[in-house]
Amino acid sequence: MKLMVIGVGDCGCKLAREFAELNKKARSERRINIVTCAYAVNNDQTLLTKLAKPGWDWLKPVLIRGPVDLGDRSTESGAKLMRQESERVMLAMRLGSFVNTDAFLFVAGAAGSVGSGGVPVMAQMLKERHLNKPVYVLLVLPFNTELDDPQRIRNTALCLNSIDKVADAVILADNGGSGIVGSTIPPQKMDSLNKELVLLFYDLLCSGEMVGSKDVVGKELDAGDILQTLFSWTAIGTGKTKLTSPMLPWKRSPGFEEKGSETLKAMEAMNLALMRLSVDCKLEDAGRALYLLSAPVKQANVDMIKVLGNRLRELLPNAEIRDGSFYGAKGFAKVTVVISELVYVDRIKSYYDRAARLTQGVEREEKTG
Repeated sequence: MKLMVIGVGDCGCKLAREFAELNKKARSERRINIVTCAYAVNNDQTLLTKLAKPGWDWLKPVLIRGPVDLGDRSTESGAKLMRQESERVMLAMRLGSFVNTDAFLFVAGAAGSVGSGGVPVMAQMLKERHLNKPVYVLLVLPFNTELDDPQRIRNTALCLNSIDKVADAVILADNGGSGIVGSTIPPQKMDSLNKELVLLFYDLLCSGEMVGSKDVVGKELDAGDILQTLFSWTAIGTGKTKLTSPMLPWKRSPGFEEKGSETLKAMEAMNLALMRLSVDCKLEDAGRALYLLSAPVKQANVDMIKVLGNRLRELLPNAEIRDGSFYGAKGFAKVTVVISELVYVDRIKSYYDRAARLTQGVEREEKTG
């Protein structure tokens, strides 16, 4: 699957850079493209200059300007700026990239100003101009250390409410469970978290582009399967386990017990993927899902896919489930899981509730004042 990635705001721009690096990894390791182009849209020239490598064509910086109060960190301020600059952003995009793109992916942080306010505006514009292309959003929720900031809570709630109305699917990434302690986050830690988040998409995007490769065996999971799965609130996760019986060229084919052990390892990888979903959710409420297995060609077996499918159907009894596999891994089993069309996400409700309490508190102060 090929994406055009558009990062908006500080968080979104940094993640767009990671998607560009992910495409570089795909070209090097698998000789395919999974990102047609990545754009970094921001009003911070210093950050854009830092992110874009000289002579590196995969990340396109787009500087936006506008008469916005620098002290105003609200979502409304970001939306106003993007409405003023939306045509500039559209003109900066390469038209040729639209043709080969399966879908648009906006990336942003929910708590800031430019990203949280700008993404709904740009998503709506793209949907109006490119009716046949789905528009997805990867939305990063705040760290727990940011939950005491009323402005960030309000921005997040407004962003969630706005983006739900325009995007075909919103993939939520909850930073609240990242184990960050304290108000200052080291840059190295942020870089690591960004890489880990983007790497969740690697096998998923590569699988359908590897048609004809010797690594594609079993059931192909292509762009059509992904497009049919992604809808509304969505979570993604991956799990990886080391296989215990490496297949050397002179070793006999694995026996029944070895196959059973490897199938259990694949199940363990799926369990890890479900434990590490990008946002906590009730699996039984999901309407759609998919899973993708990557394993060494000589250690993969039909039972792996069968067992994984049975397990997911137990956990998601009401979901329409798609699956696929490709055998390019070396020494490990890796499972990618996407849980979509989520009816209820507790994290979203918590932001709505917090924002409502803050609004009520302000109204009481105004009345008593």
